[in-house]
Amino acid sequence: MSEVLLEVNNMSVLIKDRFLVKNAFFTLNKGECVAIIGQDKSGKTSLIKAISGSLPIGAGQVFLDGHDIFLNKKVLSDVSTCFDPPIFFKYQSVMQNMEYLSSLAGSHSKKEILKALDRFHIANKANTKVKKLTYFEKKMMGLALGFLTNPKLLLLDEPFKNLPPENLKLVKDAIHQIRLNGTSIIITSTTLEEVSTTCDRYIFMEDRVIKKILTLDEVEDILGGPTFAFVKVKYPHYAGKLIMDNFGVLVKIFGQRVLFEGDETETAKVVQFLSEKKLAIYSAGLFSKKAEQVFASLIPFFKDDPEEKEGNQ
Repeated sequence: MSEVLLEVNNMSVLIKDRFLVKNAFFTLNKGECVAIIGQDKSGKTSLIKAISGSLPIGAGQVFLDGHDIFLNKKVLSDVSTCFDPPIFFKYQSVMQNMEYLSSLAGSHSKKEILKALDRFHIANKANTKVKKLTYFEKKMMGLALGFLTNPKLLLLDEPFKNLPPENLKLVKDAIHQIRLNGTSIIITSTTLEEVSTTCDRYIFMEDRVIKKILTLDEVEDILGGPTFAFVKVKYPHYAGKLIMDNFGVLVKIFGQRVLFEGDETETAKVVQFLSEKKLAIYSAGLFSKKAEQVFASLIPFFKDDPEEKEGNQ
């Protein structure tokens, strides 16, 4: 039976009457890697910031190894973070930053730090001031710091973002290696493709809420199902009813988009039909990314109760 390392229990983050995370529930086992998938501003970064203690928890609890992180801040020394974009003391050198920041989780020699920097191909910048580093170099530096301390929990915010293929493999190999040492990992990503070969489970977030937690097998089952197409229109509920009535298909409403099962040919027919009805169409197509297809499958089907009537146009 797997041993739970992290438990997030009905956690909310509220800043100035605005929810950054709302009612989050999930657990993370020791040695497990979980991805949080969501678009920008979906709440995924705020969620891991709250777990790391970087954001105040407005409600609920977070337990690490059975300890409430709010009541026992010392347990956070077992947590390493790498946020995107990484933040360092820009007028200090890479080595000075690494020495100070790693000391917060224990003692590390210059030899160990240089080894960690070399692992991410950034050792040649050890004496360079951070302000002179590129975004990519600071990202590699942040990863080196996160992996240096061998934490119980490693939080990686968009670690694969904008990485060239050779560095993508380097980071994935490092994740695999640190998991063998028992470290649990949470990775945030906007796409499923980046993390599909790395993680055990996938947390899908939207509008600051966890929508679903799926295993890789469950994700693949969804991706093996029907393909969703969409039309983005001014009056989605009215357009959705027209599509249901005239094409005999079930539809889903997501913002201003009407979702339905179909391919390019069926999408073209829907677009032509709505154009003949003089509905303004902003865009149309198929969901091309895996994460988009999974999110589409999680949206409930639209009930025949349109909010916009024809007369409202």
